Amino acid sequence: MPVYLCIDAGNTQIVTALVRDDEIVSEQRVPSSPVLPGPEYSGLLRRHLEEAMLRPEDITGCVISSVVPHLTTTLKDACVKTCGCRVLIVDHRLPLDLKILYDDPSEVGADRICNAVAALERYRAPLIVVDMGTATTFDIVNGQREYVGGVIMPGLETAGRDLFRRAARLPDVTFDFPEKVIGTRTCESLRSGLMWGTIDQIDGMIQRICHEWGEHPVTVIATGGLSGVIAPRSRYIRHVDKSLTLFGMKYIFEQVYGEKP
Repeated sequence: MPVYLCIDAGNTQIVTALVRDDEIVSEQRVPSSPVLPGPEYSGLLRRHLEEAMLRPEDITGCVISSVVPHLTTTLKDACVKTCGCRVLIVDHRLPLDLKILYDDPSEVGADRICNAVAALERYRAPLIVVDMGTATTFDIVNGQREYVGGVIMPGLETAGRDLFRRAARLPDVTFDFPEKVIGTRTCESLRSGLMWGTIDQIDGMIQRICHEWGEHPVTVIATGGLSGVIAPRSRYIRHVDKSLTLFGMKYIFEQVYGEKP
C-alpha cells in the first residue's frame, strides 16, 4: 500500500506526516521560524521515518503544501536527499479535478487547494471548509468541483496574541469557552470576547456566504488546530477533520501521478 510523506509548511509550524490510505501513520511538528539549514530538515525527516519504522524506499512520494515561499525549495531538497523519490509541490497549475474560479488562481494558497480537494473526496458538495489556523479561512466549493472563492480573517490565536501584546495590562488566557458570556474578572471577559466572539464571527460569516451563494444544503467542515474546540459551539459546522490538509496532499498526488508513480 502506498505511503506518502506529506509536509504542510504553514506560517506558524511545519507539519510532516506519513499517510497511508485513510490513516495518518505518524505526525510531527516543528516551528516554521527560525528557518533551519537544509541538512537539519533532512535529519528531521530521517528521524521521523525511523520512529515510524519505515525506510526511505518505503515512501511512494513526497508532497509539499507551503505558504512560506522561502521554505519550499529547502523542504523539497530535504525530501529528495532523504527519500530519493518524486516530490510534488502543490500549486494552482497542477492538473487537478478542481477548477479554481479566482480572478488570479495563483493567489489561492496551497493549503486551501488541499482542503478543497480533500473535502470533495470525503464529503458531499456544495462545501464550505473553515480552516482555523494563523488565519481563519473559508473555502467555498460547489457541486461542479469548482473553487468558487473564499474569505480570510485573523485566526483566534493571532488575534488573541496581538491583543495581549498591545495591551500590557491584559493577562494571557487559555483558549477555551467560559461558562457565561458576561465576565466578572478580566480573564473571563477576555475569554468570552475571544471565544464567543470568534464563534459568532464564524457562524455569521457562514450565514452571509450561504445567503450570497444561494446553495442549499451546504456541508460545512472545520479543520485546523482549534477546530475541535470551536466547532462544537457552531450552529453550522457538522464535521471536524483536523487532518484534512494532509489527506488533500495525498489525493492530489494520486490525481497527478496515479496511486503509484
